[in-house]
Formats: sequence, C-alpha cells, structure tokens
Amino acid sequence: MALRVTHSLNEYHFYGHGKLLLTSEYFVLDGALALALPTKFGQHLRAKELSGGDGLLYWVALNSKKQPWLNLVIDKESLQCINTESDVASRLVHLLSKARLLNPNFLSGSRSIAVETVLEFPNEWGLGSSSTLIHCIAAWAGVNGYTLLKETIGGSGYDVACAAHHSPILYQLSDGVPYTEEVRWKPDFSDQLYFAYLGQKQLSSEGIKFYREKMQDKSQATEQLSKITRQILSTNSLLEFEEHLQQHETIIAEALGMHCVKQKQFSDYEGQVKSLGAWGGDFVLMTCNNSPEQLKKYLQAKGINTVFSWEEIILPFPTWNNH
Repeated sequence: MALRVTHSLNEYHFYGHGKLLLTSEYFVLDGALALALPTKFGQHLRAKELSGGDGLLYWVALNSKKQPWLNLVIDKESLQCINTESDVASRLVHLLSKARLLNPNFLSGSRSIAVETVLEFPNEWGLGSSSTLIHCIAAWAGVNGYTLLKETIGGSGYDVACAAHHSPILYQLSDGVPYTEEVRWKPDFSDQLYFAYLGQKQLSSEGIKFYREKMQDKSQATEQLSKITRQILSTNSLLEFEEHLQQHETIIAEALGMHCVKQKQFSDYEGQVKSLGAWGGDFVLMTCNNSPEQLKKYLQAKGINTVFSWEEIILPFPTWNNH
C-alpha cells in the first residue's frame, strides 16, 4: 500500500485519508466489488523519540479543532496504560499490542516516545477515525494494515485501503484476500453530487453484526451489486447514474429488510439519495439538479447543516497522475 512517510532523524510522520463507500456496503464483506472514495479529510500521526530513557510512550490525541481529547502515558515494555483505565486507552493498548505481535521490534528500546495524532474531521462523521489510525500505526510498525485490522476491530478493509490511496479505488475480497485498484473516476456530473451528514453516527461493528445475522445466502445480491459498481464506473449520464443508485438501494433494502434512506427521510426530494456505508445516520450521497443554495435550504429545513460538494470533500487526483 502507498504510504506517506516523512523521516527527520528520530521523528516520523504518517497520514491516512478518510473514506466514503459508494457501492456494495455490507456485501463488500462477502466479495462484492466496491467503489470507495478517499476524502480530503484524514488523520496525522507524528512520533518522536525523546532523549529520556524511562521507556514511556506519551500519547496525545487532538480532535479536528486541535483540542486534546486523549492524554495517555503507556509503559512501552508491558504496554500497560499508567494514568487511566478508560475503554479508549484499552482499545489503543490492544491495537499497539497486536502491532507488536506482528513486529516484535515495534516500540522496543529504552527511549521514550511522544506521539501526537490529529484528526481532521469530527469523530462522529464516520469518515474513518479508527481505520486511519490503524493505517498510521501499521505504517509506523512496518506491518500489514489489513492484518492489523483483522486482528483488532475487523471489517472488510476497504477503509484501510482508502487511508493508503490517493484516488478512488475498486476494492474486493477474494477468499479473504483484499484486491485494490486505483481508478480515475470523477464523473462529468460530479458538480451535481453532494455529500450530506445526517447527524447520527453509525457503529460499523453493529452494522456488520446485523448484516451477518440477517442473511445466509448472499451470492445473488453480491453479484448484482458488483455489476452495478461496474456500470457506475462507465456511465457519464446523471440519469443513468441515478437509476443505478436506485437499483442499488433497492437490492440492499430488500436483502436486509430495511427502508431506503430516501423513503425514510427524503421522499419529497426530486433527486436520488443513497446511503454511504452503514445505513442510518452517517453520510448520504445526493444528486442535485437545482442550485447548491436550494439544496442546502432544503436540508436545513430538515435540520441537516453539514453538506459538501464533490470538490470540497473528495480527494483530487494526484498531480503526478495527470498525464
């Protein structure tokens, strides 16, 4: 996986992009071909060795407003948190412990280390606060990000793939092995696509549990969703794109016995609305045939105030790819 790493003596910098899953939510776990979009917002991790030799790891996490929300002191040898027993501390220690199991040299030595993480988006947005952290820690430890994900929180791995890539990706699991391909997908009608946050963060673990319990035979839906993913990549018509989105929503709704987000919250909306990722409250994709001002006014009337255009949230193609 491509990594952004900056070395300066004993100081290291890692970065992971956030993600939006456009197609094959849930079913990507069972081999459906998915289209995912890295976002402009991500997470930084900076680690610096200190001159002191007390063997401690000082961990400070900053939110999107650059305010500290987590301040931990961890013993490097035992990987035990010294100053708190909170659930957040336990999850981080678990992540670091699994990284060390994959690379016994990780966090070795007597020198203390100071770590600062900076999240560029509010945690509740669901853009990948966990996956970007896993990507950064895996890069720091020199281990496979997918393996670290599997050994900790689980999931398909598309979000860890997005953290590492700089363009939209096709992602698919084949016998549990991830396949990732960068694609130069930016449709001609991208200026008519908007991303709205509904304000109710969904837990991926709960969504996966629900999905696993709901269906036994997923092969037909998986095949249908993979086909729609390929069709979306090849269409340059907004009307066709909207038809594909509607078909996609219908397949998921029927398979899981759920209502589409448009049916539940936007039945009076002229364009198409599609859930992104776990259904219920994170981001949705909205097509728009009116002005951005009209769309925002419509959403504000429903109490939704966080909305982005394609240009505002989707990571642009890297300049070295523009030939």
